[in-house]
Amino acid sequence: MRIWRRRRKTDGTGQLPQDGPSCACCSGSLDASDPRFNLSLPQPVLALGEAELQRYVRVISDAFVMTRNFGEFARALLPIGLDDGRTATIGVWVSVEKEVFGHLKKVATGELDFDQMQFTGRLANELDPWGEEILGRPVSAGVDVPTHGRRRMPHIRSSPDELLTRVLTERWPAADVLTGAKSWALNYDRAGH
Repeated sequence: MRIWRRRRKTDGTGQLPQDGPSCACCSGSLDASDPRFNLSLPQPVLALGEAELQRYVRVISDAFVMTRNFGEFARALLPIGLDDGRTATIGVWVSVEKEVFGHLKKVATGELDFDQMQFTGRLANELDPWGEEILGRPVSAGVDVPTHGRRRMPHIRSSPDELLTRVLTERWPAADVLTGAKSWALNYDRAGH
């Protein structure tokens, strides 16, 4: 699982506080007060074996996955409010239609203004505690407009789906959301931040 690089505040002595594992990208320590995670691949691609991965996947980047037979996927950030006041931000994959993917490629290459990084699709990852139940739910994602030329990852903003609307608007038990490789973020001292 790749975890984003994030600039952190020092603890007053010029040192970064050590409250989580090291980042896979930059080796800096991760911050349990602001848990952020990237899911490595869309669920259908994740289920492929190595030979199938080589055969069916055309492109894998931090922002896009293109396959020969499962379609195209774009990265978006899903904010999940936790019951302890934090928000877990999870980089998920959204399955998009071919025309939508074409639009996103034009935005990514600068052919269209980055303010047009707005799209709809279907959530392409399982997440705890909802599991498969959340897979395939419709979402709308985009960047804050105007972007003033800054390129940022789009966020999932809304969904016509009742469950996904609840995921976006309600607070969830941290122990239910921060499972598996994300469980290091449960070691969070609210009073210390």
